[in-house]
Amino acid sequence: MAIASLKKGFGKPKPIKTTNNAWKAIPWTKVQRKVFKLQKSIFQAAKSGQDAKVRRLQRLLVKSYYARLLAVRRVTQDNQGKKTAGVDGVRVISPRQRFELVKNIKGNLKAKPLRRVWIPKPGRDEKSWNRNSHNPR
Repeated sequence: MAIASLKKGFGKPKPIKTTNNAWKAIPWTKVQRKVFKLQKSIFQAAKSGQDAKVRRLQRLLVKSYYARLLAVRRVTQDNQGKKTAGVDGVRVISPRQRFELVKNIKGNLKAKPLRRVWIPKPGRDEKSWNRNSHNPR
């Protein structure tokens, strides 16, 4: 029975070769459908107030190979800024470079804060709280 189920497409996905035609051979409609389905389940869990499920599904989305493929495709092919270099000064053009980028995205899964901006509020002095200068003792 295991052999029959593997023939039908179940089991581990086959590794994608990093040739130029491999990028075009990716089933993009399937990739978009899977990512959208996961995003939809995150939305529904958040709407129903299941916070633990939301966090678990968000972590799954960030780790997802399909989500990374789709993100790289949108940045390097679909979006208007595809010809503009990023903060690292690199423009990814070839399919081989795109696969490398998909592989490199896997590293850090936690988002870092971009910057801290002081918003003045009435009745407060202008001292901003900084995590490094704050001493709880």
